[in-house]
Amino acid sequence: MLYSHLPGRYLPGGGAEWLRFMVGEEEKDFAGIMQSLDESHSAVWSVARMLNDRGHMVRVPVTSKASSYSEALHHVDDGDLFLEQRIEVKQLGVDFTSARDWPFGQKFIVCAKSAYERATPKPYCFFILSKSGQHAAVVLGTSSPFWSAEERTDSRRENVRQSFYFCPLEHVKFFRMPSFEAKKTEL
Repeated sequence: MLYSHLPGRYLPGGGAEWLRFMVGEEEKDFAGIMQSLDESHSAVWSVARMLNDRGHMVRVPVTSKASSYSEALHHVDDGDLFLEQRIEVKQLGVDFTSARDWPFGQKFIVCAKSAYERATPKPYCFFILSKSGQHAAVVLGTSSPFWSAEERTDSRRENVRQSFYFCPLEHVKFFRMPSFEAKKTEL
């Protein structure tokens, strides 16, 4: 919303609803509102730079400014900044539906330790599909304090052993994937 980050100028509902509540004094203060918007850019870019310096991909939307109060509804903003989240996706060669039928005991393999250690930024989550693709499991990166490292033979490579991170099953969310077949035919 155009004015959402300006102190004291926000009403719940946002966007067009908020602007419909603006009358009289707000219209007279249009120049002041535009000045506050201009002054807010340095704060947005300061935070964007800090996040980028810490390895995050940051997107700052283009700011569209109204030239008059009457045009304000056509210049509602898209937010101040957005972080892109890294998500690792794998599909296993085995089926599972939940923790009850997880075929590898009480531990869930997250990824190779070396891959995680060199990842910048660190993944937000690891999304693992079952062989059929009908079920999935997600391990959030925030669960990493509960992970343990173990050396195992990499089943994808002959005679290669490496260290992998494992997550306890109580920190893994299992669910059924939505069916996209019906949606494909609607297109």
